[in-house]
Amino acid sequence: MIDVNKDTLGPYRLAGKLGEGGMGVVYRAEDPRLGREVAVKVLPSEVADSPERRKRFEREARATAGLNHPNLLTVYDVGVEDGRPFLVSELLEGESLRQLLRSGLPTPSTAVDWSLGVARGLAAAHAKAIVHRDLKPDNVFLTTDNRVKILDFGLAKILETESATDTEDETAALSSDTAAGALLGTMGYMAPEQLRGDPVDVRTDVFAFGCVLYELLSGRRPFAGGSSAEHISAVLRDEPAPLDNTLSPSLRAIVRRCLEKRPSARYQNAGELVAVLETLDTGTLGSVSAPHEAPVITAASSGAEPAVAVMPFANISADQEQEYFCDGMTEEILGAIGKVRGIKVLARSSSFAFKGKEADPREVGRTIGADHLLEGSVRRAGDRVRITARLVQARDGTQLWADRYDRTISDIFELQDEISAEVANQLRTALLPDELSKLRRRHLPDREAHDLFIRGRHLWYRRAPGDMMRAVEHYERAIEIDPLYAEPHVGLAEVFIVLGIVTLMPMNAARERIRQEVTLALELDDELAAAHGVRGNLACYFDSDFEIGFHHLERAISLDPTSAHFHCWISYPLAISGRVDESMAHLERALEVEPMSAIIQTLAGFNIQVGDPERGTRHMRNGFEMQPDNPMTGMYLGCGLAEFQGRFEEAIAPLEQSASMGYIPSLAMLASYQARLGNLEAAARAEEQLDRMAASHYVSPIYRAIVAAGHGRTDEALDALEACVPTGDGAGFFRVMKQTNALVLENPRAASIFQQMGGPNVKRAQ
Repeated sequence: MIDVNKDTLGPYRLAGKLGEGGMGVVYRAEDPRLGREVAVKVLPSEVADSPERRKRFEREARATAGLNHPNLLTVYDVGVEDGRPFLVSELLEGESLRQLLRSGLPTPSTAVDWSLGVARGLAAAHAKAIVHRDLKPDNVFLTTDNRVKILDFGLAKILETESATDTEDETAALSSDTAAGALLGTMGYMAPEQLRGDPVDVRTDVFAFGCVLYELLSGRRPFAGGSSAEHISAVLRDEPAPLDNTLSPSLRAIVRRCLEKRPSARYQNAGELVAVLETLDTGTLGSVSAPHEAPVITAASSGAEPAVAVMPFANISADQEQEYFCDGMTEEILGAIGKVRGIKVLARSSSFAFKGKEADPREVGRTIGADHLLEGSVRRAGDRVRITARLVQARDGTQLWADRYDRTISDIFELQDEISAEVANQLRTALLPDELSKLRRRHLPDREAHDLFIRGRHLWYRRAPGDMMRAVEHYERAIEIDPLYAEPHVGLAEVFIVLGIVTLMPMNAARERIRQEVTLALELDDELAAAHGVRGNLACYFDSDFEIGFHHLERAISLDPTSAHFHCWISYPLAISGRVDESMAHLERALEVEPMSAIIQTLAGFNIQVGDPERGTRHMRNGFEMQPDNPMTGMYLGCGLAEFQGRFEEAIAPLEQSASMGYIPSLAMLASYQARLGNLEAAARAEEQLDRMAASHYVSPIYRAIVAAGHGRTDEALDALEACVPTGDGAGFFRVMKQTNALVLENPRAASIFQQMGGPNVKRAQ
């Protein structure tokens, strides 16, 4: 891999980091061959091995290198070193429009001048059939000599008019990557068609252009919304607030037409925008509108619940392995503040979406609907820990409170409670005694056991099979050290739920282990929301006892209404009990409280597709785009595309991504679907990998049944299915794959096997 700390990258001499974003790290560098300074953009190390992110980076290089215009960033070179691609461009000096807006609004004539530069650059891209898809003030740069430059074609889409030199494989890859349902862009600047996951074209950039021009003229975005869901609703249904009537009617009409909901009602390309903007008389555009400033209203005076996001605490320790400790600190403070009445704490996935990024508080607040952000850093050295924390107002970045704590690691629990109480006091009046008691732990765990638990959680969030098994080791060791610590028992149960549902261990063994761990957890702490959630999952998905399941899941939701998982878990049994409206309400709530969680987008989408296949697919695709290195997102997307919509060819790519991480269910589906499509060599390769996995992992007979069904070998599939009877493996999983397994399911012998696998009688709440 590239060592970004060394002095050179290919022929270029690196001279320091300029910035970092989701698609790359940018360095100042020198090209000694030509004696000029350049900017070098390198795919970030954490996503260097992701085929999806690499493909997108390479597409940026390809799209941008084909453009040559004064208002577009000039690309000089592209290359790959040690498997990581990089792009070399001109080095710009100046500021982005986002930075300039922080200093105040430009005059209307200046705003139009800047916008004309943007429109001309877009027109050049549109002429090459390239759509930017992520136009925003952050991606427009004003150089020190007043040149406007559009940056970052990282989400650019090359339309179907591919050049004749492109291979069919390249064109297919680009088309599938930008298919309907892929939600790519930045909230606040996405057009209605983007938010719906529909196909995009040059008119999508026209809408984003309108959003940028509106913001330059008013200081605010055209569509309000505290949360992502509210913002999406506003873009799809509402009209933007009128611009100041001191602006010229012609200018206001241009903005209004750019922001039309229907693409056909907008300017049809950026060339039309250039033409109409050039007709404006800059002397009659109007006066500067005052920036939109909401009055400062405290939560206590307004009666509204302040929404606070606990941002991931930065690890500034010399030991980078302390990342797990910082994440654990963040999570526990988040959980503690969430227990205080009158404060809305945003879900972990919302704040962790910004982990490792330098983002302006105002931008973060607008994106995730936060009124306040709690930020912090952790420096740990041996037994000493230094923590800094600050609370800022997202609306304007004002710091409300800050402090620094130098403690020993043995004080960590008291320190977490202290920070949580201080934040709560800043956002409300002093805490009531019962609220203070809620912040205190019912059991103060052993320090080493707690350290093992948060290490396990850090691994659990990755969801890869190897990481889950390492998490089990950490949880079990924590329990050995502190048998009264409830959370590791819940952690074990959560892992075994996943292992059992996707049959990475015998279902009966998983069921009993879940029952054992969750029973102990509830005995230790009956107020633990996660324990009730797991108990409800066990009842519904393993025991088919919906009455008990509903009781515990409803209890979990009452204890922690911000957990989207609980809402997803309860939705399925509600649906098959005939309570469809309630089921959908829980799925909508899950998406509302955790819109930036890849797993929630995936699980909710998988359930939604039963009644609305296209919408369900959009959410599953969102989840896959958010986290392609999570094997579950690719597995669910592939299964949903194939089994609910018959789109077997589209299912292959996400399944290949998931299977590349050794995920056994995805390998079995891949072998089955390739066989069904007639790609027998590819099917054989997947099946061979499945055989290799069997040497060191549990491979359930259910997966042999799935592979055989894909080949049409019904008797072999039934034999494998019958081998699942002693373990209770995968009956529900097999039935979900209703298209692949249709011939097997219709066989009279299958009914007898499923009857033997039935387990406890279903007790459905009426």
